[in-house]
Amino acid sequence: MKARFVFLALTISVLCHAQSFEERYRQFRQQAQQEYTDFRDAANQHYSEFLRSAWEYYKIEPAIPKPKEEDVPPVVYDDKQGEKNNEHEDNPVPYDDILTQPQPSPQPQPVSPIIENNEHENSLQLKFYGTELTFRYPKQGFSLKSVSGDNLANAWQELSSAKYDNLIYDCLSARDNLRLCDWAYLSLLQTISESVCGKGNAAVFLQAFVYVQSGYQMRFAVNQQQLYMLVGTKYVLYDRGYFTLDGMRFFPLSDISKIADGMQICSGAFEHEQPFSLRIPHEQKFTFHPSKQITRRAQSGVTAQMCVNRNLIDFYNYYPTGHYGEDFSNRWVTYANSPLDEHLKQQLYPALSQAVRGVPELQAVSLLLNWVQTAFEYEYDDKVWGADRAFFPAESLYYPYCDCEDRSILFSRIVRDLLGLDVVLLYYPGHLATAVCFNQPVGGDYLNVKGKRYVVCDPTYIGAPVGATMPGMDNKTAKVILLN
Repeated sequence: MKARFVFLALTISVLCHAQSFEERYRQFRQQAQQEYTDFRDAANQHYSEFLRSAWEYYKIEPAIPKPKEEDVPPVVYDDKQGEKNNEHEDNPVPYDDILTQPQPSPQPQPVSPIIENNEHENSLQLKFYGTELTFRYPKQGFSLKSVSGDNLANAWQELSSAKYDNLIYDCLSARDNLRLCDWAYLSLLQTISESVCGKGNAAVFLQAFVYVQSGYQMRFAVNQQQLYMLVGTKYVLYDRGYFTLDGMRFFPLSDISKIADGMQICSGAFEHEQPFSLRIPHEQKFTFHPSKQITRRAQSGVTAQMCVNRNLIDFYNYYPTGHYGEDFSNRWVTYANSPLDEHLKQQLYPALSQAVRGVPELQAVSLLLNWVQTAFEYEYDDKVWGADRAFFPAESLYYPYCDCEDRSILFSRIVRDLLGLDVVLLYYPGHLATAVCFNQPVGGDYLNVKGKRYVVCDPTYIGAPVGATMPGMDNKTAKVILLN
């Protein structure tokens, strides 16, 4: 009996302790959530005060045009000059001619976690690049009577209430689930806002609000009662006027330089805001809508058949062009570092992997180089598109024509994916090629890049072997562009 009493007492003690622990955890969680909410509320209150008074006139800086390259035609390799590839001439590259890239960083995040609530709401169903999505938004919309500072501040406070949290939560969930890059997310917010509010100032305001709550850097601009959203970024976006505020460029979503010389801008910053990036670090998981079957056959006999995701091609058609930092040669990095989607890999890579399986590294690179050199038809962008246009790797596989930059981007992608070798882009005036870092000595033209030997591989020098530089290109003055 005594033993039972002791056991019962211990059991009650353990249960009480467990309940006490659960209660303490629940209280801690509630307190933490309240602190998060209080911090976000304070940030929104602070920003609404900026909207009332922190407006200044800024002149629009002229649009930076997309760089125009001289057209360098492809060259067919002459076997009689092949002796050059046995040379071991060392062409060191000065450090100033190596373009490094920023370290990849996580996407912006809200200043505090966005928590779902039990609001009874409307449901918005839409298709975004062929992908069906559903979003919740309040039954009662917000009011934006005009674009005066007071009206904007009042509308911001109205949107800051918890009833819009589910919309923000759903937007961020879609970004995570579809692995959307910053541009895709910005485009999604525009689609949602215009679906809810129609086109106009209210849609711009709602898009900007969700964008800021998601952690991004944004400024409002006003001209003649028209509201504009300006996106902060360390990139230079071509062909659109912009503003410089506190050393950061802010771009509108469309060119406004023909509308006005300047605009009133709210210069207030939101807590922990982060700039927009052109990087596409992950596959964009849009619903797969297959194109017709495409066959790419090289002179060597290596053949690959594939269907490309039309939804992804449509997305790339509207992707902005620009470069990071101050050197326009960086513009190709966005394309070259973008991954192929899994649907395309599953169709393309088995055939290429079969061709290079079990062969020496040099032979494997040679086969892939010849495939890109001879399985694609060359044509100038001006003739096909009316202007210069770089392709993402999937676009080169989809469209019937491509040029030197497109071939180099595609070649760099498949060599890194299939062989795991480092590749750099080589920029000559009017021409783009690549160089590959092998694991063993390989003859031909090469460059020393940070102590490593990169051998020239030119996808536009038709039929040329590894180590052959296209005539007219000088490796001593080439600019090396590092890739991930």
